[in-house]
Amino acid sequence: MKRYLLLIISIVCLTASAQEQASAPRRPRMTPEEFQTKQKEFIARHAELTEEECTAFFPLYFELQDKKHQANARVWKKVRSVKPHERTEEDCNEMIDALADVKIECATLEKDYLKRFKEILPAKKLMRVQMAEDRFQRELLRGMQQGHGKKSGEKQ
Repeated sequence: MKRYLLLIISIVCLTASAQEQASAPRRPRMTPEEFQTKQKEFIARHAELTEEECTAFFPLYFELQDKKHQANARVWKKVRSVKPHERTEEDCNEMIDALADVKIECATLEKDYLKRFKEILPAKKLMRVQMAEDRFQRELLRGMQQGHGKKSGEKQ
């Protein structure tokens, strides 16, 4: 009898928990366009860019972001093409090398675009752009962590 009672209580608890999770409001995801708009506004505000500077700078900036995204997507597509439990040692070596290569490719792209950015913005503002970009990423991550409850290891 105790077994049946424990089984029924377990089922009721699991069902209640599942219903609670299903009814919890989900934050809508940001579209890529919304992300770009928020990023542009944040960077422009924190780097104190003029309207003319924004008009000249951001098309190049987002062109660079697109190229980096395409390079990363290409590599991660390759990584995901082999299921983790089916990967051989050779597959893993190739993936590790490809991931390192894409980091180098992205760094080279950034260096090339940096030359072009310097033609548009003074170094002081370009430095502010880079700092604002880092701050935007940190705040975005912080917002995501807060949206998912306490971080692991955080005091309650």
